[in-house]
Amino acid sequence: MRPSPSLHSLLPALLRDEAGRYCAAFAGYRLHSVFQPLYYRSGSVFGHEALLRVTAADDKPLRPDLLFASLDEADARQLDSLALVMHLHNFAQARCEGCLSLNVQAASLLQDGLLPLLQQLLPALGLAADGVVLEVLEYELEHSPLQLAGSLRRFSEAGFGIAIDDFGATASSHGRTRALNPDIIKFDRSMLLDQQLGDGGRLASELQLAWQIGCRSVVCGVETTEQFAAMQALGLELYQGYHLGRPALLAVRELL
Repeated sequence: MRPSPSLHSLLPALLRDEAGRYCAAFAGYRLHSVFQPLYYRSGSVFGHEALLRVTAADDKPLRPDLLFASLDEADARQLDSLALVMHLHNFAQARCEGCLSLNVQAASLLQDGLLPLLQQLLPALGLAADGVVLEVLEYELEHSPLQLAGSLRRFSEAGFGIAIDDFGATASSHGRTRALNPDIIKFDRSMLLDQQLGDGGRLASELQLAWQIGCRSVVCGVETTEQFAAMQALGLELYQGYHLGRPALLAVRELL
């Protein structure tokens, strides 16, 4: 098995665009970061979710999941780690308020090298673990629940926030969620749409779970004023979606 990527091996792949933002080259593709805000119900910013954008050699965009799917496990871990390092640099340069959410592949979380890599990088960028949330897809928890839960607990003990993303997209396990005890549950947009069609029982049940274990709830995919109002009426704390803020580049406030 190829060793986990190190910070020393990843930094040479980072480049800068004309505005000073970090981008990266990987296997003939160009990578860059965009960030989508998450909001409190009051309208203030809770944080930003970093999202990977991929451009092929012909300048056509490529969905990141398709690139990941085309790679073997070692190369996928390399890409994931490179994206995380790039996102962290761009977020640090923007000096934004609030936390940073990072989508992390399960295979990366299961490797021993990711935690020391982050612990080495964050202080150099003026960031702290308690301002970083690691998001893992609920679907991925299905495949290796014990190993992945153990890895996530190690990150939690190191100060990182833990979020379950796309919660409710598949049959959710309340027992597994209680055992993991995440800081944030991000509800899949399908639950919002079901509620809009009059089937709000599933969302109400999952919200009750979040309240019982004391974690924050995020409803994703809020795209209209009506959807936002409906979710506010349910008492959700955090919101994300195109109605509130689209993924965008962050301005550079301090070159690092």
